[in-house]
Amino acid sequence: MLAALASPLVCVIDDEKDDYEPLLAILNECFVGAIHLLGSSDCVPPEPFKGLRLIFLDLHLTAAIGKTAASHTANFFLKTVATVSAPLIVVIWSKYASDISGEEETESDLFKRTLLIAAPCFKDRLIFVEMEKPKVDDRPQDWRKKLKDQIQTSLRDHQAIEVMWSWNELVMESCAEVCRDMTSQAASAGSTQALQDNLKDTMRRLADAQSGGYFGPKTAPSHLVALLNQLLVDQLEHPSGIARIAPHGDWLGVKSTSAPPAGFAGKMNGLLLTSELGDGAAIYSPGTVFRIKSAEGFECAFGKKVNELLEEWIGPAKKNYQDWRKDALPVLIELSPACDVAQSNRISTLLVAGFIAPKSYASKVKISSEAFGKILNFYLRWPVEGMQAQEIVLGYCNRYKTTLPAASLAAWLAPWFRLRELPTASIRNSNAAHAARVGFVSL
Repeated sequence: MLAALASPLVCVIDDEKDDYEPLLAILNECFVGAIHLLGSSDCVPPEPFKGLRLIFLDLHLTAAIGKTAASHTANFFLKTVATVSAPLIVVIWSKYASDISGEEETESDLFKRTLLIAAPCFKDRLIFVEMEKPKVDDRPQDWRKKLKDQIQTSLRDHQAIEVMWSWNELVMESCAEVCRDMTSQAASAGSTQALQDNLKDTMRRLADAQSGGYFGPKTAPSHLVALLNQLLVDQLEHPSGIARIAPHGDWLGVKSTSAPPAGFAGKMNGLLLTSELGDGAAIYSPGTVFRIKSAEGFECAFGKKVNELLEEWIGPAKKNYQDWRKDALPVLIELSPACDVAQSNRISTLLVAGFIAPKSYASKVKISSEAFGKILNFYLRWPVEGMQAQEIVLGYCNRYKTTLPAASLAAWLAPWFRLRELPTASIRNSNAAHAARVGFVSL
């Protein structure tokens, strides 16, 4: 049960009692929960922490110095901090940070270089800050107070990080509010049972109600999570939550006058519009983009050849047809309503066909009728054979739609990545509008 709480935000890695005890005491005075690790092999977490936001790190966790010390500390860091962690402030707090090592660089720089060689992905995820740590004999009587001031000073000029931390706190408080509301409702049910039994009954009833009748041990957890997510979003969007971010309006509200870096929009769209498939997802999750492994399978499902789908986008002139065949990949996009999937009452999956091509093709895609559509260009983060990581255009044709049994994945399809719900809903709405057009004539 305690494993559900093993997600610290702050970590102190230090092996000297005279150093880490005052630091932990100050964090406690500031009401900041922190976990302390000695930096030895017997205190390595079972898995690296993914949610860390701040680390106070001593460079010498053994008696060694130089390369040996840097290697040991970097190795322990990798076992403690997941490489997906970001953004993470690493406060290097060492008596010897500025000492010159055998490599003619400081001990601090040697550690950073060693760590980034071992895990290059940390380069754009970590923010290093150095904070002075005097030797024990050189510490004044009011050292704790000065240490507290040092911490505040070291973290002062990181406004963007503070926004992220404030939002993190908002999410945690929103979760707490949902838990309070659930507890209050369970306690007010009029039952004479103990609170935890009332909570269990409440959760069972909510999962059952969310399921729409398709309820059981395998599906109940996902139904409960879906409902709790709705309550959480309501808390997050409540105006009172903005109060934590509002103090940053002075810099956040200043419009940038410089042009964004090349590719910025495409890469940001890739984050906003797409996601990886995720473990445990349904075989045909809404928004899943499928590659076509077999042209014969496509022809059997649609009664049309794959090349005929691509021809739809070229127009009668048939210009650059060979380029289309070479550069564009046909895909299918899953459009089933999310509620049908959550309630496990879907018999067939609904798929619409389209293509993915380099962004240079975006201007060549002619949207001549409501049968055709495309979404904003985005950066493809999951390259495959025939399509490298690059900015792309995704188009679809509402004339090419089919249904397949939802219980098993068709052998000619390969799940690739997922469109998030809003772009999926835009394609779903376009498809529904195309299917619902009336087309009568009157005089």
